[in-house]
Amino acid sequence: MFLLRDRTKFNSDVDLILRMTFEIETDSSKNSAFPSFISYLSHLSEIWNGNGTPEHAAVHMACTYCKSLVDKGDAVRKAEAQALRTRIDEAIPVYVSRGQLTQDWGSHYAGLLQKCASPMA
Repeated sequence: MFLLRDRTKFNSDVDLILRMTFEIETDSSKNSAFPSFISYLSHLSEIWNGNGTPEHAAVHMACTYCKSLVDKGDAVRKAEAQALRTRIDEAIPVYVSRGQLTQDWGSHYAGLLQKCASPMA
């Protein structure tokens, strides 16, 4: 019972961070570029099962979404990706300094963002 409540809170916290901090519309019926609900929950499960924090899961999803925008997007989506990349770049060191994301994971996601930057240029 408590596990379900904890998982529900985790999912809600991740969604709130994505919407408020990263300014991502997470409802795939309103944002066709965002992963479907099942895919979204699958990504969250990966982080949850690894005992990650909501901040870790939010950075993971934001990076996944950013890469998708760059890979499949038109000029408007690529501009959205550039703005998102900036927000993620700013959030990673904050989350690392607060212990909400490990240094290793912070470096991993910063590296992913670097790879996304090249196609945006």
